[in-house]
Amino acid sequence: MRPRRSNSGAEWSRRAGIRTRSRPTPWEQLAQLEKSVEQEKAQNQELQAVQEKALRAESEKHGQQLKELRDQLEKSVEQEKAQNQELQTEQEKLLAQRDDVSSQLQEVNRANSRLLEQLTERGQEKDKLQQELEATRKTADKRKAMLDELAIDVAQEKSRHKEELSDAWLQHEKE
Repeated sequence: MRPRRSNSGAEWSRRAGIRTRSRPTPWEQLAQLEKSVEQEKAQNQELQAVQEKALRAESEKHGQQLKELRDQLEKSVEQEKAQNQELQTEQEKLLAQRDDVSSQLQEVNRANSRLLEQLTERGQEKDKLQQELEATRKTADKRKAMLDELAIDVAQEKSRHKEELSDAWLQHEKE
């Protein structure tokens, strides 16, 4: 008879002279599992440490960036405050100048009004003087015309007198 072959791989391996490992016992499995868990824990702790280090580095980087941004913001705010102060000072100066110019303009307007009144008065005086001058010229022209007439009359009278005197002399001589 032939030896019977067993379906068991372990038996076959034993007969073939190959040493096989038998199935681990539950205690061995537990030990392996605990070892595996410990390795996983160690790997997790390493990974966690690396991640925490990276997170701290990133946090420090962000903190530095935030500090730089705050510094820039503070500097910008200070510059804006300074500019606002300068602009406010300039605005106050310009408002004061505007008030001065406004006062000067009012004074100039009052002076112009007084000058206009004086000019109007002078114009009225000039018109009055021109009317008086025109009246005086008319009077002078009338007087001149009268004097011319009188001169003509006097000349005629003189001429007539001369004739009469001549005639009287002639008559006197004839007599």
